[in-house]
Amino acid sequence: MIVMFSLFTHSRYKMLCKDDELRRWFTEGRHTQIIDERIDFDIVSFSRSEYNKLFSVLPHTLHPLLYDAVSGLLDQINECERMKTSEGKKLSSRGIIKCHPKIDSLEPVYELCNVINKNKAEIIRDKSLPVYNNLKGIVQQLELFYKNTCYYNYHSLSTYNRKHRLFCLANNVILDANGQIDHLYSVKNGNIKFILDKQSKLIDHSGSTITHIKFSTSKTSIHKKLNTETGNNGYFEKVSNFIKRNFKLDKRYLIVLHKEFVLSANGDEGDFIRQLRQIGFMDIAIGDEYNGESISVNWYGNLIGKNKWRDFDCCYLFGTPNSRFEAHVIHLCQYTDRHDWRIGLGVVKNGKTKSFKNADLEKIRQSTIISDMYQTVKRVQRNPKPQAEIFIVTNEEEVFRGVTKQLKKVKIGEPILLAVDDFVSRHELNGASGSSNEDTMTEMIVDWLLKQPPGTYPKKDIAKQLNINSKHFARYFSKDLILVQTYIRAKQIRIEYRSIVKL
Repeated sequence: MIVMFSLFTHSRYKMLCKDDELRRWFTEGRHTQIIDERIDFDIVSFSRSEYNKLFSVLPHTLHPLLYDAVSGLLDQINECERMKTSEGKKLSSRGIIKCHPKIDSLEPVYELCNVINKNKAEIIRDKSLPVYNNLKGIVQQLELFYKNTCYYNYHSLSTYNRKHRLFCLANNVILDANGQIDHLYSVKNGNIKFILDKQSKLIDHSGSTITHIKFSTSKTSIHKKLNTETGNNGYFEKVSNFIKRNFKLDKRYLIVLHKEFVLSANGDEGDFIRQLRQIGFMDIAIGDEYNGESISVNWYGNLIGKNKWRDFDCCYLFGTPNSRFEAHVIHLCQYTDRHDWRIGLGVVKNGKTKSFKNADLEKIRQSTIISDMYQTVKRVQRNPKPQAEIFIVTNEEEVFRGVTKQLKKVKIGEPILLAVDDFVSRHELNGASGSSNEDTMTEMIVDWLLKQPPGTYPKKDIAKQLNINSKHFARYFSKDLILVQTYIRAKQIRIEYRSIVKL
């Protein structure tokens, strides 16, 4: 028996989506297609930032043509920013705005593409090949914004090529390790129906421990912890000190967060790497450059399909891999092959977490984060009986539980509450003098205790000894602080109601 099937790479699949004739030729006589992992179809975005890039690269003589080509998009962005709710608040603060930019004719767009092609040599000579390629990529996508529905969110329009869709043969198989997690496969009322062939979990994770460190680790939240006066980030100081306190010479550590904190835009070491070096860690591998170092720092999206860390012992997830909210809406359209969804695109904020009001979109958002985190923690201890230590920093309980559910019999450690204040410049403190921060006070109390003989020490006596206001003692020394938890777990101290016991 001859079985005719096609095994598609993602790049080839996307190419066949856009070329009907090539797709017919390629699939002729085949009845089965196999796709390895879910395909992330391209999403294109345009904001004033893209316009400024084009404006700075193109010669002055082409600026009027550029404006004619993008004026409809700039007008749409301005209109979305002006929209108000019935209460007079910005509509964009309540969710994604669905819109349709207008242009009298696409001729300026096509003419701009032709002019850039004709001036290729000049642009490369004056600017560079990467600049030309970026310029060409932006301009070639402009027509998509005028031909398709767009979604406005945070000063940016996003859309997609409707030809990027799942085409079907008689039999269609997607081999996706996240299939049971990803809600895109479970949405009802779409034009494509997925049948999930659920596999039982075979790996026993009873030798591993996973711990939830509660703190918001979106890129925005992390940026808020940057002290612009010292150049240090309060969050990175906390987590790097946490690593240092728990570091063991015979273990190897995989640390994952957002790329911009690992490598800067110009390729230099990012803020987190610099913080690690500042406290004494020099044996650090960055990205794919691993040569036996005890610490390997990487970023989401750069680990899938790689096994360099299979024998590592510990995994720290110090960032949350959030996608832009409009991306989830577009993925819903792409994976259901429906572009007329009449669903609410509202977003609500609970504490520091933003979420969709619509149940399907919120499940898609959460499952996307869970999938990325799960695939990351699975990079370490890739053996039949893993013994890993896993720490996930996120303020989303549902996300942490979602990752935990994928690890059969894993032990769950006591949750840790991480507190880091947003940076406030001294100039914003109404002239208040710079007082010692809570971290320093906690470390001072710990240092004092460790120098004392075993015994019971009243909190008010410790406060008096260290010249601390006894009313504020609990702020500096409590079970919720990571440093204190470390010594409690090590059975060096015990906290009682009115005293601290040095063991």
